[in-house]
Amino acid sequence: MRFENKVVLITGGSRNTGFEIVTYFLEEGARVYFCGSSEETVSKANSELEKLGFSKYRGLVCNVTSTESVTAMMDVIEKEAGRLDILVSNAASMGLGQGTSLETTDAQFLEVLNTNILGGFRVAQAAANRFFLKQQPNDYTRQRGIIVFVGSNTSDRVSRKRISYLASKGGIDSMVKSLGVDFGPLGIRVNMVAPGYIWSDRWNFLSDEVKAKRRSNIPIGFEATGRDVAEAVAFFASDGARACQGARLVVDGGSSAQLYPASCEDDTSTMRYK
Repeated sequence: MRFENKVVLITGGSRNTGFEIVTYFLEEGARVYFCGSSEETVSKANSELEKLGFSKYRGLVCNVTSTESVTAMMDVIEKEAGRLDILVSNAASMGLGQGTSLETTDAQFLEVLNTNILGGFRVAQAAANRFFLKQQPNDYTRQRGIIVFVGSNTSDRVSRKRISYLASKGGIDSMVKSLGVDFGPLGIRVNMVAPGYIWSDRWNFLSDEVKAKRRSNIPIGFEATGRDVAEAVAFFASDGARACQGARLVVDGGSSAQLYPASCEDDTSTMRYK
């Protein structure tokens, strides 16, 4: 119950990793607000949470690319809860199907940046101005607001045909550092979790061969779950991370620690120089 009596907002919380983060904070005693981009996904998440026996939650439809939509979401939180303690910025556009760097259009590129970078900044700025700066500092940590971004290990090690998504995740890396420096003296803590492969409903469309190939690229042999990411997010949101600012916690099973996958390496165990 680390987050008992805390009010938490999780963007992109209606499915996959975001939904796992929502359930984790509910289990830890928080009052949780979450948003999704459509009525359908939010309604489905609300139903699932009800089946799981939770009650201290509210799902909202919010498009983080719209200042008006973000403001409306904050209006609801202020009216109902009167405060916000933790923001988890998880909403993202995956930028799938945009083709190569020679094919991606300006509109496609900007759509991803508007969601992943500007959307994340828009929500963080609103949370700080609307809530954090008006709240009294914690007696123990001297902090009065916490922001955790969900980024990606692809900001360091890129894949193909994802130029807009990868650029956005690199931008989030820098933005978290910048916000950490700007917001730190104001009592607002800002950090980021950077997952690698995560199990999501998109894996249902992959063949067993592709899944096995992906897992062979992970030193520990399996992809992270949304629960694994939620654990890392919760650490940054807890008092145990009070000295972390502008930091990046990688949750990718060692994928970004290796030079290249084992399948690309030569077996040197019997090699000898002559």
